[in-house]
Amino acid sequence: MKKYIFLFITSIVLFFTIGKVSAKEIINIIVLKAGNETKDGFPVYEEGGDTKAFMEVYNKSFMKESIDLYGLAQQYSTSKNKKFYVAFKKGSGCYGSIGFYLKKDGKLYNKTKSPYIELSPDQLNNNYNRLQSITQIFPHEMGHVLYGITAGENKDIDQNTVDIHYSDIVTEYSIAFNEGFGEHFEVISRLYEENKVVKDGIYNDIERIKNSINPRINRINRDFIFPLRLDYYRETCMFCQSQYEGLKRHEFALNSHGKYKNLRHDFMNSEKSVLYRNMGLYQDKSNKRTLEQSLSTEAVNSSFFVKLITTDKGTLSERYSKVFNVFSKHINKDDKPELIQFTNGYIKEYPEDKNRVLNIFNESTGYDFTKECGREIWIVSEGKHSNVIMDQFAGLNFPMYVFNINTCEKEDLLKLKGISKSDAESIIAYRDENGYFNDVREFEKIKGITKASVEILKNSSSKEKLKKVKNELKNISRNIENKVFNIALGNFKHLILRTVEWLVIFLIFYYLIIARKTIKNKNDLFKSIAKKSFKFIFYVLLGLTSAFASNAIWIGNKNLNPIIIFMLLIFILQGIGFLIIRRNKVKLKDSFISTIMLMIIIIYSLC
Repeated sequence: MKKYIFLFITSIVLFFTIGKVSAKEIINIIVLKAGNETKDGFPVYEEGGDTKAFMEVYNKSFMKESIDLYGLAQQYSTSKNKKFYVAFKKGSGCYGSIGFYLKKDGKLYNKTKSPYIELSPDQLNNNYNRLQSITQIFPHEMGHVLYGITAGENKDIDQNTVDIHYSDIVTEYSIAFNEGFGEHFEVISRLYEENKVVKDGIYNDIERIKNSINPRINRINRDFIFPLRLDYYRETCMFCQSQYEGLKRHEFALNSHGKYKNLRHDFMNSEKSVLYRNMGLYQDKSNKRTLEQSLSTEAVNSSFFVKLITTDKGTLSERYSKVFNVFSKHINKDDKPELIQFTNGYIKEYPEDKNRVLNIFNESTGYDFTKECGREIWIVSEGKHSNVIMDQFAGLNFPMYVFNINTCEKEDLLKLKGISKSDAESIIAYRDENGYFNDVREFEKIKGITKASVEILKNSSSKEKLKKVKNELKNISRNIENKVFNIALGNFKHLILRTVEWLVIFLIFYYLIIARKTIKNKNDLFKSIAKKSFKFIFYVLLGLTSAFASNAIWIGNKNLNPIIIFMLLIFILQGIGFLIIRRNKVKLKDSFISTIMLMIIIIYSLC
C-alpha cells in the first residue's frame, strides 16, 4: 500500500515538474537580416544577422524571460514552434507578427506560420539602459506575438482609424487592446528586470526625462496658443515626442491616468484642434473619458494588464498562464470590446479572482464592469488629414479622416463639411445623455440639428466609404521612418511662411524707426533692407539651432534652456560684429537697434 502511495505522489510531482519544464522549453533563437523583398505579402528574410550582438543583450535582460513566455503561450495555441526568429531591417518601425519567407542558398522556405519580431539594427547600438531601448521594445513586440498565437491565430486586426496610434489617443477597441497588451509588457519588463545595471539605468533615465520634459511641453503648448510664434518646438517635437510617449506609457500604466481626457482647445481650424488633443500635452483630471473612449485607449488597456499581473500571486509564468488561457477561450468570440470579453472570460475561468479583477477594471477604465457598451459606428470625413503627431504641418497628408461616433469629440465632428459647431455640440450632448448611438437611424432623433446634418452623418457612415478607407490603409507604409523627409519638408515650408510674415513686420518697423531717418538714398535703402533680411533669416536659423541643441545639451538632469544657447551665440557673433564697426557710430546704432528688435522676435518664439 505504501508503495502505491509513494508512486502516486511521485507521479504528481513529476507531472507538475514536467509541466514547468515544458512551460520553459528551450526555444532556439534565429537572428535574420532583411532586405526589401516580399512574397505573397510576406517579408523575405535571410540568415546572417548579427547574432552575437543580439544574444549579448538578450542573455542579460528581461528579453530572455519573454521568450520563456513564448514557450508557455504555445500550450494554449495550435502554434508549435521550437524556434523563434528575430529579423533586423534598417529603418524598421519594429513590430511582432506571424509569417515570412526564409531565403537560404537561393531558395525560399515557407515560414508563413512562424512568429517573428522585426527590429532596427540601430537598436543594437543604443544604450540598453535607457527607456524604450531594445530591452523593452522586444518584450512589447513579443506581446503582440503572444496575443496573436493565443487569441487570434494571426487574425488580422480590422483597422478603421487612420491616426497613428499613441498610448493616450482614442483609436478603436481592437487596436487599443492589442497595443495596450504590448505596451504593458514594456512596463512589466522594467518591473521584473533582474539585471540591476539595466534596471537602474532605465529608472534613472525615466527620472531624467521627467525633469526635462515639462519645460519643453509647456513651450510646445505656447507654440499652439500664442500667435505668430515661429513654432520651433512644434517643428522639432519629433525629437522629444518619442521620449514623452515612452514616459506616458510607463506612468499611465502605473497610475491609471489614461482614463482622463487629454486637455482640448478650440482653434478656428478643427485639424489643429484634433492635433492638439492627440498630442496629449496635458490631462484634464476633472474630465473622465466615457467608457467607450477608455476601452479604445491603449493606456487604459495597458494599465489593466499591468495591475492584473502585479497584483496576482505565484510565478510570472503562472500569472500569464491565466492570461493565455483566457485569450484562447474568450477573445474574438463576439463583437464586444476585447477588454470586456477578456474581463468577463477571466471571471468565468477564475471566479476566485472576481473581486480583484472587477476592482482593476474600475481603477483602469474609471467605470464598473459592464457588458453593455456602444458599438463602433465609423464616420468618414473626406479631405486632407495629417495622421501623425510628429507631422505638425502636414508634410504627410492622408486623404480622409475616420472616427467612431461613439467615442468622438466636437473637434472630430467639425472635420465633416457642413457640420456646424452648434450641430457638433448637439450630437455630443445627445450621445452623452443616452450613453451611445445604437445605429445610424438614431441620428434622426438628435434635437437641434438640421436635416442636412443628419444626411451628412448618414452618408459619411456608408459601407462604401469605409471600404475605401480600408483600401487606402493597405497602401500606407507601416514604417513611418521612411516618411521623415516629407515631415521635415512640411516643417521647413511652415518655417519659411512664418519667417516671411515676421520679416515683413520687422522691415516695416526697421524702416519707421531707423531707415527713413538715416538712409536717404533709395539704392542704399534697398541694400540695407537686403542686409537686414539676411540678418533676420540668420537669426531665425540661430533660434532653430538653439531649439535643436537644447535637446542634446544637459545640465545635470535638465536640458539647457534654448534662450541661453541663443543668447550665447548672439553675444559671440554680435560681439565680433560690434568690434568691427565700433568706429562708425551710425552703423553701430543701426546694428544695435536691429539686433535688439530681432532678439525680441526670436526670444518670443523660444520662451
